[in-house]
Amino acid sequence: MERQSGFTLIEMMVTVGIILILASVGVPAMQDFITNQRIKSTTNDLFSSLLRARSEAIKRNADVKMTPSTSWETGWAILSPNTGEPVLASFSTRSSVKVTGPNGGVTFTPAGRVKGAGNLQFNVSATNGKPRCITVDLGGRPNVQAKSC
Repeated sequence: MERQSGFTLIEMMVTVGIILILASVGVPAMQDFITNQRIKSTTNDLFSSLLRARSEAIKRNADVKMTPSTSWETGWAILSPNTGEPVLASFSTRSSVKVTGPNGGVTFTPAGRVKGAGNLQFNVSATNGKPRCITVDLGGRPNVQAKSC
């Protein structure tokens, strides 16, 4: 009688059990990773939007304003300084990411400086993620820090 090769039912069940244990350990870590990546991506979008608005103000030699869509949590837009022109750029936030910022938006002057008094702050966070803080100094330069504002 020849011996047949293959897996026994016990070996298959042990293998499936090990895979289930590894998956149950890995899934929560993956969810935290995805949340942190969403925070980083939104922070990068906001940072580059601030730089673009400042650059447009200098290039066009006019005030350029960046405002929230309805709130900073839903997104923001860079408005054209010329009436009747379309919005220069608009962005939306990623799901489960919370963004807070100045109520009236940010206005950059033709010199690239920020109109108004005091440093502006944007806080990007999520429920189970590492928050990021973007500050804009009066010179118009944004700065990102890996902490809450």
